[in-house]
Amino acid sequence: MATFGAAVASPPQQQPQQQQSGMAAPTDHNVPQAGTDGISSISWSPTANIMVSTNWDGGVRCWEAQESAGQCRALPKAQVNHEAQAPVLCSAFSADGNTVFTAGADKAVRMWQLGQQPPNGIPQQIGAHDAAVRNVAFIPSTNMIVSGGWDKKLKFWDARQPNPA
Repeated sequence: MATFGAAVASPPQQQPQQQQSGMAAPTDHNVPQAGTDGISSISWSPTANIMVSTNWDGGVRCWEAQESAGQCRALPKAQVNHEAQAPVLCSAFSADGNTVFTAGADKAVRMWQLGQQPPNGIPQQIGAHDAAVRNVAFIPSTNMIVSGGWDKKLKFWDARQPNPA
């Protein structure tokens, strides 16, 4: 996967009053390079210690989670963006954990094959709605994707075809 960041040193010890202001406690871990705007969703791979977040800044970010001696950290692995930096609202993994499906304010349902950098850093569009897409899910029994948008529609997609199934 294309790297988008380096590991960040552990945060310094925090005082209790800093914890109350939203800063990480000494035993917490802040994920590096989590984006420049709010996180809208988090998805966990069904087959590996990989997580993906979607953000209001248009980014889809991938990390590898590692645990050692009771401490957890997330290492940045890759990033793609939706067109025109449109907010990305949701994500879902395929059953094999190799593909991430995302959707958002650009009205598009997109597919990102992990380990591949798409042209211009924008995942392939496999579907569209008439308004922002609020949710996407992968259906293992049919290998299809379902999306729901603010256009009040549920649509089913076969990633091999550009039209609703």
